[in-house]
Amino acid sequence: MKPIKIYMIDDHKLFINGVFSLLGDEPDLELVGYSLDPQDFLTQFERLEVDVYLVDINMPKMSGVILAEMILKRKKTAKVLALTMYDDYQHVEKMIKKGVLGYILKSANISELVQAIKRVSEGNRFIGREIQEVVMGQVEGLQNLEESPDIQKSKLTKREVEVLLLIIQEMSNKEIAEKLFISERTVETHRKSILAKTNAKGSLGLYKYAIQHSIVQANHLS
Repeated sequence: MKPIKIYMIDDHKLFINGVFSLLGDEPDLELVGYSLDPQDFLTQFERLEVDVYLVDINMPKMSGVILAEMILKRKKTAKVLALTMYDDYQHVEKMIKKGVLGYILKSANISELVQAIKRVSEGNRFIGREIQEVVMGQVEGLQNLEESPDIQKSKLTKREVEVLLLIIQEMSNKEIAEKLFISERTVETHRKSILAKTNAKGSLGLYKYAIQHSIVQANHLS
């Protein structure tokens, strides 16, 4: 199995050095280069052979949001993982809408970063544990869900809300089934019903729906 080739774009050299030092011992990963300047990176983009691009968001000459968009315009199959300090819903939404597969905070531990890189390299979505907690905020007590006016307006049943809360934590059907002691087939039925009732396109849309209907309370929305 070939190692996953990683390229990093971040304007902080010390941070890049730290990440590369920690990832250097991972046999499944190959660090092929880095750039402190997004514009400089773009001049050599066509010559690079990269599996996963690690992109910061807050850079002086070009934001990571714009850079991610340019990467994916030039190469639709590119796999981008946002590695940033921004822990608010708006930045997650912007990056995901641009086609970024993963979003993880710089404060994440190395094992989670490795997991994120591997998941993204396979074309899978990955949202870091910390950012999930921030976006979700404090979950309303499930025992009160049926009585909540917002839940009644949402037309979701109590069980569908339980499934929704697990979906937006990026849990698989199997994991949800084990958590709720139901079959995977039942989970899939609930998933389809939830998407139909909410008109959401995926887990990101369900994040927004859950916040709008007070199913979860996000701590950072500004």
